[in-house]
Amino acid sequence: MALFVEHLCLTNVVFAVLLVFMIYLLVEFYQFRGMPPGPRLTNLPFIGNLFSFDFDATTFQDAVVSLRKKYGRLFSLKLGSYKFVIAGSTEAVREVLVTKSSEYGGRPKTYSLRTLSLGFKNIAFSDGLSWKIHRRILISALRQHISNTAFIEERVTYTASKLLRFLEEQQQKDFDPADFLNQCIVEVLGRIIFGNDWDLSDPQINDLIHRNELGLKSYKDFQAMMFLDFFPLSQLFPFSSRKKIFGIFLSTLEIIRLKLRERMVTFDPQVPSSNLMDALLHAQKEAMEETETNEIKASLFSEDHLINTIQDMLTAGYETTAHALTFALGYLVQYPDYQYGIQKQLDDVVGRRRMPQLEDRPRLPLIHATIMESLRLGNVVPQALPHRAVQDTFLCGYRVPKDTIVYPDTEAIHLDPAFWKEPRLFNPYRHLDKDGNLITNQGNFYPFGAGRRVCPGETLAKLEMFVLLSWMLHKFTFLPEEGKGPPTITHRRAITQYPAPFKIRAMKRN
Repeated sequence: MALFVEHLCLTNVVFAVLLVFMIYLLVEFYQFRGMPPGPRLTNLPFIGNLFSFDFDATTFQDAVVSLRKKYGRLFSLKLGSYKFVIAGSTEAVREVLVTKSSEYGGRPKTYSLRTLSLGFKNIAFSDGLSWKIHRRILISALRQHISNTAFIEERVTYTASKLLRFLEEQQQKDFDPADFLNQCIVEVLGRIIFGNDWDLSDPQINDLIHRNELGLKSYKDFQAMMFLDFFPLSQLFPFSSRKKIFGIFLSTLEIIRLKLRERMVTFDPQVPSSNLMDALLHAQKEAMEETETNEIKASLFSEDHLINTIQDMLTAGYETTAHALTFALGYLVQYPDYQYGIQKQLDDVVGRRRMPQLEDRPRLPLIHATIMESLRLGNVVPQALPHRAVQDTFLCGYRVPKDTIVYPDTEAIHLDPAFWKEPRLFNPYRHLDKDGNLITNQGNFYPFGAGRRVCPGETLAKLEMFVLLSWMLHKFTFLPEEGKGPPTITHRRAITQYPAPFKIRAMKRN
């Protein structure tokens, strides 16, 4: 002991610390061998490359801007206990989402995502057998439901009629379209999921909507929660951001659970489904009948799985669609020639004596192109949900070890001047060929993701946007605020991206 104390001086302590740090760096250099370039010397124990981020940034994307400038569109780093790859090139995003989607088909196994999904029992943030089964159940239910065109059209046009009444009531006065569009999508989606049980006067339904909106707008808390997850020891401490997000989303699950139990009391498997909740119950019953053992049934077909699926549809389905429509109206007021082009096509195809119908879609490509351009330039979901490498693999020739978290930066693709001429200008015609037909396979357009992780609600979202936008433009022309020029469309960030508030006017067409 005396000998140890004798040699315990500041110089020796500093030398020992430096030696340990050098060994740590050598181990980290080895673990990152062959991976995409990135900061290595700033990789500190326990925190990783935390100090390489821009601390003035308010979003994760902004925080890595300086790293992208230094290392390019494909780089790697470490944060806390996790290795990351930021994929911002077209080639890298396509590999992650499409050509190697099975190798990058996992999701991060973090504490918060496990808690919010009641043990990875949702579709958005789960993987493996549970994800495969319940994604198949959801897709089956959606196909069954959407295939009934008349029924879906009735659900959407009911709300579209209310939207037109709202626009007429404005009497050409200035109004902000965001809130009412959000209410419309909530009503459409709620009626599709819950059927006639979706009653906005029901206190539980109102509470469900309020909590979902509160959760989606709590971006700073959600971002802080996700950030804390990269440091596993953080779960030992009662951070307020994590507590707030848990409280919001877990309580919405319990409201959905109550509604599901109410439905199951009256559910008759012999009666065709009239809403998505019934369709899910039908699809789950069929899947259970195909499953051999009761043990698997108990673990994979629980009530928790169903309520998570419903929440996935509700949470992901309404704000994103409403924001995309709000972007579309703002851009069309900015660029009135495109608005008049759509109205001319509507008049030529539909005429003035009836409203557009779903069967008109193939003959109205400019409406689809406008929706696509609003999704591209608006970037409602600017970065695809994080993926996880489920095995050792490669990305654009670089090594990617198993369990690396990969962020596909789809916004970078949508705004890449190498693939889009003047990418920050709104131009629906970039999605049409010389004959006016819709182009759907350009390979650099990922608003709903792609591959095995593509959003299962894509078809429903496009259907909703088509009906609402075509009905609005068929009956009204949208103009800037009285006495002002076209609105400037700027982006704001919550969990999704949305346009900053702006006002427009709606003038009824003759």
